[in-house]
Amino acid sequence: MKKGFSVHKYVVLNNRKGFYLWAMKNDQLALYESISKDWVVLENFSGERIPLEIVSQEIKTIVTLANEPNLGLKVIDSGDIKLSPFYKIVTLSLGPALNKNIPLPSAFLIRLIVHYFKILTEVVDIDLQETGHSIHIIFRPNLPELFSYHQVEGAMLAVTRMIAHLQNHWPNQIEFEHKPDLIDLGIYLKTFRTYPLFEQVNNQLIYNCTEYTALDATILINPFINSIEKQFPEISYKEKINLVICTTLGFLSPNIKTIANSLSMSVKTLQRRLNSENTTFNDILLEVRKKRVIEYLVAQQFTSQQISALLGYKAKSQFLRAFQVWFGMTPKQYRARLCNPTP
Repeated sequence: MKKGFSVHKYVVLNNRKGFYLWAMKNDQLALYESISKDWVVLENFSGERIPLEIVSQEIKTIVTLANEPNLGLKVIDSGDIKLSPFYKIVTLSLGPALNKNIPLPSAFLIRLIVHYFKILTEVVDIDLQETGHSIHIIFRPNLPELFSYHQVEGAMLAVTRMIAHLQNHWPNQIEFEHKPDLIDLGIYLKTFRTYPLFEQVNNQLIYNCTEYTALDATILINPFINSIEKQFPEISYKEKINLVICTTLGFLSPNIKTIANSLSMSVKTLQRRLNSENTTFNDILLEVRKKRVIEYLVAQQFTSQQISALLGYKAKSQFLRAFQVWFGMTPKQYRARLCNPTP
């Protein structure tokens, strides 16, 4: 995909609408008119996205002149989540399960939402860290020189609302790197359903999560991929397959037939596409598995049996043999090395 950070136009329109609603409510329409006259015309940009730098500068101007505490939360909270293309894509993909009231593993749902959200808006990079009992969703600014706490609060609330709307699952803990000059605990309780901790190491949402069971429902991955292709026409098949595997590993069988079916493609067509990019499905799967297993071992919360299942192996013995080939040692030896690194 392209290197420059960008944001979906809907995100910009939603931010502008939220600012307008805040201005109406607070008798600040004159301020809105003054600021909005300098906004870029979205139609002047081809495609569905505009550069992040322009968006961040626009937000910086708004929050500076409005001087309103927690404006990011107020803007996001005023929006109708069902009008978002984000919501429409997620519900279309999960439709077969949602329509039959089939429960979805929380970890899978969180992965799906996070992986797509950080593509929809590149205001933040999002790191997903899974442990045996919780999931940490860590938010880091992509343009820190233009970043404000309003943006990170808004992004974190957008993810929280989507998860809560689809599964009524709220974060167990919220942590912010910043500390507002004026702390309104009421707005955090209203929007996140819990009180945050300030001046922490990371901006993160922490969810209790112990569900790592196989999916027992049909999931349509194609709506996600079609949306991403529309926003990033240059995306490679390797990137698409990497994204699908990262999202579904441990929940869907990681074989080329399953993934091809989820993309509404034949196995031969997918193989041909990947061959044209000098890669194979197994190469991509191996890359994801090796990265993921290190994350699980660093967390030191999963047993080898659990890791085996999370990496999509049918038996623990298969995983242990593969790990020995990759790293020349057992998972237990690798863990020991992590705890006692060589000077």
